[in-house]
Amino acid sequence: MKTKIVAIAIMAMLVLPFIAKGQEQDSTTSKIYMQEPETKAYSFDMASRNEISVSVGTISGFGAVFDFFKVLIEGIGNSFSHKGTDTKFIGTYGIDYYYQVNKWFRPGAKFVYEGLSTTVTDSTGIVNKYYTSTISLMPSVQFTYLNKKYVKLYSGFDIGITNLSDTNKANSNSSTILGLNITPIGIRVGNEHVFGVIETNIGMDALIKGGIGVRF
Repeated sequence: MKTKIVAIAIMAMLVLPFIAKGQEQDSTTSKIYMQEPETKAYSFDMASRNEISVSVGTISGFGAVFDFFKVLIEGIGNSFSHKGTDTKFIGTYGIDYYYQVNKWFRPGAKFVYEGLSTTVTDSTGIVNKYYTSTISLMPSVQFTYLNKKYVKLYSGFDIGITNLSDTNKANSNSSTILGLNITPIGIRVGNEHVFGVIETNIGMDALIKGGIGVRF
């Protein structure tokens, strides 16, 4: 009897370590399968590179100076002939495209339209109506000094051509001039695909403009 008890004890001592080891492996395997998959940290290489946006803004720096003298001269002239002048700003509208080459450099182009209407009246009614507009097409470069996943801060410079047009009932005049613009500061806020933009400009684009765009 004693011999059987001793034999059973020896067998138990030999088998138990293997059982314990197997349970430990099962526990480790379960922990591995229960771990959540690792998520990659955001990097510039993961970002979309193309951007296109539309915007609307205030009068441009060029428009403010040009329209001021135009309204002033026409107003003085019409006052001598006892005519009234009513000038309305139509707006500044833009379409921008950029390609993010690296974290800090972005070339592209912008199309900007700006309009102004002037109505001249006398005692009999409307005498004449003028439409003054500028259409600018400018290759552009922007330099991004803050390039985060959701926020980008930048400055830029644009140079191209501007068509200046002045049309009324009697005739139409147009001329092409050099189009220049500087963006002191701009901000883009949004996710990987959709963003909003607020921008300040000096030149042919709106002094202050806001818009919305997409990345792809």
